[in-house]
Amino acid sequence: MALALATTSVTPAAEPVLPADAPRRRWLQARRSGIGGSDVLAVLGLDPWSSRLAVYLAKTGAEVERPETDDMVWGRFVEPAIAEYFTHRTGIGAVRCGLLRNVERPWQLASVDRLTADGGLLEIKNTGHWRRAEWDGGQIADGAEAQTQHYLDVTGLPHAWVAAQVGGAPPLIRRVERDERLIADMREIEREFWALVQARTPPPLEGGKAEEQLVNRMFPRAQPGRTVEVGERGLRLARDYDRAHQEEGIATAAKKRAKTGLTHLMGDAEVATYRGRTIAAWANASKTGYDGDVLEARFPAAADAARRTTEYRKFSNKLPKELT
Repeated sequence: MALALATTSVTPAAEPVLPADAPRRRWLQARRSGIGGSDVLAVLGLDPWSSRLAVYLAKTGAEVERPETDDMVWGRFVEPAIAEYFTHRTGIGAVRCGLLRNVERPWQLASVDRLTADGGLLEIKNTGHWRRAEWDGGQIADGAEAQTQHYLDVTGLPHAWVAAQVGGAPPLIRRVERDERLIADMREIEREFWALVQARTPPPLEGGKAEEQLVNRMFPRAQPGRTVEVGERGLRLARDYDRAHQEEGIATAAKKRAKTGLTHLMGDAEVATYRGRTIAAWANASKTGYDGDVLEARFPAAADAARRTTEYRKFSNKLPKELT
């Protein structure tokens, strides 16, 4: 039987900032006042879709909002169902609590999914089947672990529950105990990052797909004819790009030569072995595509309806030889 839990519950170390049903505009404003659970993974370098610079821009009011995906929308729809399933399986009541902040460290925020009647909290995850291995053997994914420990630090609670729906299967339920050593390390990293925010000192670009997408969102279109002097730093970056581009070409050519030589040795064999151990496979495969010319000729209306124009900025290496 589920246990009752008052929605006005106050955790040992946190105070309420906003109720769970507060307007989105107020949530966005309040989130700028500190580091929350959706920020901490990027601050720690564990978020493949965000970065420290993206979080910094969000906190300083210069956020370039990331488009909401269908997965994000779906996650909001299934969250209540996962919470109900948690209570059904455990008998532990869970209620929404809104946005909280740590009393001693008000720059630490926690948008906890639920508080639980056994004196803990509940974190709800909805992820794809390709991440199943992160949850095998009773473990939880590193990102979920870090986010949960952040919430335990903010709230002062002793334990948490994670209910994770992986690939549409019934949610996995894991209990997470408070880890003081991990919390201390994370808190120090968060504190250092928040000092950058307060000092209006942006963290450096770290590279990777997330920051490439961030820069593209920040500057989606070029101003035709505009030129900017980038100085010595820009020259160094242009040289780095040119050098990496050449090395990439050399590596690609070497890769193709090795593949051609190995497949020639394999002939019509599907698998290559060395002393009985498989080292390569050259299997039969197929893929289906569409002949654009045939589609245009036979079904011009369908071809026109399916045609899409995507605008983007194309980067070109123009470094003169004398500057390499």
